[in-house]
Amino acid sequence: MKSNTESWSKEQINDLKKIYETSLFEDLIPWWEQYSMDWEYGGYFTRLNRNGTPYSGDKDMWMTARQIWMFSHLYNQYEKKEQWKIIAKQGLDFMLEHSFKIDGKMHFRLNQEGRPISSVLSIYTEVFACIAVAEYAGLSQDADLKDRALVMYNFLLSRLGQASDTPMLGYSIERDIHLHSHDMCRMTVAKVYNDLWPSEQFEQDLTISVDSILSRHWNTDKRYLLENTAMDGSELSDIPEGRLVIPGHAIESAWMLMEIALERKDLAMFDTAIDITIASLEYGWDSKYGGLRYMLNTDGTPTHELGADLKLWWPHGEALYALLMGWLLTGREDLKVWYEKLHEYTFNHFPDEKHGEWFGYLNRDGSPVWEAKANGWKGFFHVPRVLFRCYQLLEDLAKG
Repeated sequence: MKSNTESWSKEQINDLKKIYETSLFEDLIPWWEQYSMDWEYGGYFTRLNRNGTPYSGDKDMWMTARQIWMFSHLYNQYEKKEQWKIIAKQGLDFMLEHSFKIDGKMHFRLNQEGRPISSVLSIYTEVFACIAVAEYAGLSQDADLKDRALVMYNFLLSRLGQASDTPMLGYSIERDIHLHSHDMCRMTVAKVYNDLWPSEQFEQDLTISVDSILSRHWNTDKRYLLENTAMDGSELSDIPEGRLVIPGHAIESAWMLMEIALERKDLAMFDTAIDITIASLEYGWDSKYGGLRYMLNTDGTPTHELGADLKLWWPHGEALYALLMGWLLTGREDLKVWYEKLHEYTFNHFPDEKHGEWFGYLNRDGSPVWEAKANGWKGFFHVPRVLFRCYQLLEDLAKG
C-alpha cells in the first residue's frame, strides 16, 4: 500500500512533521529526562506535579515498565543515545530487583525504596514488563535477558483471553467475560516481540488477537467495538459493563490492526480498522465542547465510571496516529476532516506551554481537572509512542 498524498506539498509535510518532532524531542523527552529519575533509590518517580517535582515517592510498576520500553525503543529505532540507555537500565534494574514475586507475578505499586505497598498483582503490569525486558534485551543484545523475556511472554500469554469476572474498569461480577483489553495486550506484546525476533509463534498470537477483536468485540452492523462480551462474543446487554465502549481503546486497537494489515498486505483488514476508527470517533466525539469522551454505554445509560465525560490525553493521541496513518495511505477526505479536527483540539488543549509536557485529564469543557503531569495511570508512554510514530510516518513521506 503506497502513500496517497498528491494534495500535500513538501512544505505542508515538513511543517506537520516539525510539530511532532518538536513536541517529542524538545518537550516530552527532555521533561522526563529531567524530572523522572530517582538517582538516590533507583527507578523512576511516577507521580509528578505540573512543574516536575514528585508529590509522592511511590513507584507504579506498569508506569515504570512503560518508560523502560519507551526509552529502549527510542534507542533502538531512532538514535543510540547513551543517556536513553542509562535511563532505561535504571528503570529495568529497579523493576527486576523489587517488583517480581517468586511465582513471576508482579506487584502493582512499590514505595520509593522498592518495598511493595499494595497487595494488587497486576497482569497489566506484566504486559508492560514483558515489552520492557524484551526491548532492552534487543538494545543490549543480552542473551540471558532475552531468555527471561521469552519466559515472561509464555507465562503471560497463557493467561490472556481466559474468562474473567472483572472488567478492567470495574469490580468482580458473576459472569464469564471476554475482555477486549486482553486482546489489546496480546497484540501489543506479540508485535513488540515479533519486531525484535520474528517467529511463527508471535505471528500466530497476533492472529489470535486480530480474529478475537473482529469476531467478538467489533459489531459491524451496529458499528461499535465493545469492551466486554461473553466468551462466545455475544453481547452482555443486560448489564452496563456489557454495553461499554471506550473509544480510545477501540482506536488504539485499530491502529495496531492497521500496522499488522500493512505488514500482511491485507487491504480488507486495513479498511476494517479504518471503519473501527471512524465509528469510535462518531460514538465518542463531543459535539458541544469538542474532544473525545472517555467512555460511554451503547444505549446512553450511565457507565460505571463517573469520569466518563472527561477528555483524556491518551485517546486523543491514539486517534491522531490512526487518522494520520489512514489519511496518508488512502487520501480519504473523511479521514482528513477528522484528523484536522482532532489535531486542532489536541494541540490546543493538552500541551502545557508554561511547564512542558501534557495535561492528562480535562473536564468536559476542556479545562484541566488538575495539573499534575504523572500519576499511577499517566506516564512516559502513550503520548511519546504516538508522537514518535506520527513523526516516523511523516519522515518517511518527506524522504519519499
